Amino acid sequence: MCGISRETVNMLRVSTSFLILFSAVLSHEFIAEPLFHGLSEANIGGIQARDGYLMLCILYFTNTVSCFFAPFVVSRISGKWAMVLGMVAAFCMQAAYMFPNRYILMVTSALGGAGATLLWVGQGQYITENISEANREKNTSIQWGFYKMSLIFGGVFFFFYFQNSSIDAIVANGQMQIFFIVFMTFTVLSIINSIFLPQSQVSQNQAILPFCETFVNSFKLLKTPRMFCFTIFFFYTGLIRSFWISIYPACIKFTSQLSTNTTAILTIGMIVTGCGQVIGSLSVAVIGNKIRKFGQHTLILCALILHIFLCVMISLTFPNDAPLGHTDKNGPVFGASVLSAMTISALLGFGDAILQTQVYSYIAKYYQNESSTVFSIFRFSSGIASTLLFFAAQYFHLMHHLILIAIFAVLSGLAVLRFQKSSAAVSEKQKAPITVIPTGKLGSLRSHSISPQPLV
Repeated sequence: MCGISRETVNMLRVSTSFLILFSAVLSHEFIAEPLFHGLSEANIGGIQARDGYLMLCILYFTNTVSCFFAPFVVSRISGKWAMVLGMVAAFCMQAAYMFPNRYILMVTSALGGAGATLLWVGQGQYITENISEANREKNTSIQWGFYKMSLIFGGVFFFFYFQNSSIDAIVANGQMQIFFIVFMTFTVLSIINSIFLPQSQVSQNQAILPFCETFVNSFKLLKTPRMFCFTIFFFYTGLIRSFWISIYPACIKFTSQLSTNTTAILTIGMIVTGCGQVIGSLSVAVIGNKIRKFGQHTLILCALILHIFLCVMISLTFPNDAPLGHTDKNGPVFGASVLSAMTISALLGFGDAILQTQVYSYIAKYYQNESSTVFSIFRFSSGIASTLLFFAAQYFHLMHHLILIAIFAVLSGLAVLRFQKSSAAVSEKQKAPITVIPTGKLGSLRSHSISPQPLV
């Protein structure tokens, strides 16, 4: 197709499904806590203040637990159909908001969390089947760029929807169901598109592993030193994602010094965060292969340093109680402004996009034959981080979040350096020269080669 490889075409198609789906899903997560705060103030469905954080905590908890079962399910039904099941679960969660009730919303959030695991592990499997050494950076960046464009589309939709009204007013007027109908429509379109994705030859020939074997393989891999280092990095990606997708947007929404209608500012934040994510993904696509010559870990370290800097700026700009509810306070050093808030949003998105594209790139490079297992470990580790952060978010002030993120950013940097050093050592052993040993007979030689160690 116009010189585009079949693998890239498949990546474009699956990325389109995720673009459509996550225009709804990410938008929902972005406004979760302010939305539940509005439902609480309107006394709808027995919903309480800060239930948005609780809902996300439940979602990511079931997402984490189901990681143990996802590789088995994906090996049984393939990555494609795992994605379809995950999208159906997302539809059920969205449908519950048509008649909001606290307990039903929590149950469907649990279902959505389990579905999200199938969605992401299935997508990881499908992507890995369509990646080669020649197109790894390009195809992973295409996927992540499309995915993050969904935040822009969702932000544009919300920008016009909330132009003259706040979330609280929309909820009180009974108009919340309108944008959830739009969300469900997007989800149905993504399901239809995914059903017609082509199955790769790798998936069709893949052996189905028994559940116990996939379970044991996950723990065996998790216990290896290199994967342990990688797991620390996975954990950090969960922390920072939870922060920019919900905690920081709540800070924008609840800081009244920013605007009389902070909901409108929140929607702009969605757009600029998405722009930052897309620019980050495109940057990796353009310069990724060049950077790899100096070490692939360079990209990750730069993103971690950027996030630490942003933690400092946020702590100086926003009031400490901003994540917990409406506040009239200002930042301890600088006054909160729309320009600074949007700049931070864009840079948070930029740094996160670099980290996430490298997760896919690293797994495709070092664990291609165990991709579904490693993607499950990735979702498990990041899911634990998100679960803990969202549970703590019901009580944490802003400074608590920022200190936690900064500490794990440093630990992640050290872990990635250790992983890279170990990988380089293994590669050197694999390149060991052949040793020729005489057998004792003139002219008769026997060759022995050093067996390469597995990349685990």
